[in-house]
Amino acid sequence: MNQKKIPRYREIADQLTNAILANQHQVGSHLPAEAELCEQLDASRHTIREALRIVEQAGLIARRQGSGSLVISNAPPVRYRQTVDSIEDLMQYGNESRLRVLAVKELVADGELVDLMHCKPGSSCIELTGIRMGRDEPFRPFALSRVLFPPQSARRRAKLLDINSALGVMLNLLDARTLGRIEQTFEAVALDSEAATRLGVKKGSPSLRATRVYFDRDGKLILAAVSWHRGDMFRISTVLKHEAD
Repeated sequence: MNQKKIPRYREIADQLTNAILANQHQVGSHLPAEAELCEQLDASRHTIREALRIVEQAGLIARRQGSGSLVISNAPPVRYRQTVDSIEDLMQYGNESRLRVLAVKELVADGELVDLMHCKPGSSCIELTGIRMGRDEPFRPFALSRVLFPPQSARRRAKLLDINSALGVMLNLLDARTLGRIEQTFEAVALDSEAATRLGVKKGSPSLRATRVYFDRDGKLILAAVSWHRGDMFRISTVLKHEAD
């Protein structure tokens, strides 16, 4: 399968970001003017502006009309940026980080859980709790996740309730080839004491809560996941396109 082509503006944004992180453009200095970057990188002004916008969002530069792009940091505060354009893009998020399972337990579905899991009251569901970290920073979690599974067969239920095999079962269920759709909701919320402790921040710190419900190609619910992302370490971007005629 052909790999998805990276947009030119993102390639340039990565190139500029790497140059800043390598101190090729030091804090307090200015990047070359847009016209100069266009010539150096053989790119249009629109492409350069989009690239600079991404670098600015990462907290590395400040752009002011008439003053150019001032380098303000060589350590971006946002360490995890998720760009979503398809199911495959979303699944890549899991490949670029790792989930450490903290606990698994069985729940009796009632109230909101019944609605979320599309199951009958009193059904036996399974909850997996874990923290998500970058592969290069295993001791600095950026998200706390609560993964909920609807009623399962006896064999799969036993594997999900085993903390040593639960993650493998979850990954097998989230096979991009069999996923049909993912419903997502995002909310800005303050972290409660438990979540804040897990993520190493103060109670009440800002977070992005993402609720995702995964369905297979037949419309059957696979699982639901609620994740609280540290506000200072995570950003999500989406790409909107016109549908083909």
